[in-house]
Amino acid sequence: MESQTEQPEEQKEARVLTETSLLNLGKAVKQGDMKLYMLLNIPTVEIVRQKVRNEEFKMPEYGAAQKLLLYWKKMRKGAKENDIIRDLDNALRESGQEEIADIVSDRNRIDQEIVPELFVSA
Repeated sequence: MESQTEQPEEQKEARVLTETSLLNLGKAVKQGDMKLYMLLNIPTVEIVRQKVRNEEFKMPEYGAAQKLLLYWKKMRKGAKENDIIRDLDNALRESGQEEIADIVSDRNRIDQEIVPELFVSA
């Protein structure tokens, strides 16, 4: 007998994966370096498309990073959150952004969003 009050497994999104967190992360990651996005398995065509659009509209360089991280999140829809967070952590570390990976891991551990103030250190 199945209970009608059962909730779907997907209840609450991890705070480090919210749109706000990914937009803030997009400002903090190494700009102009495509390695992160390639490690996240974003198609090269999409990476180039976002970079070209960014230049066409004379947007700040981090605009492409933000759009690519949001695209990646959409691409991973349906995957387990722990896998998504682990992949983000691995891609950040492998692209030489260990400090940012540490921040993402710490914020995930305490279930808090990524905020710009975390990246203002010297």
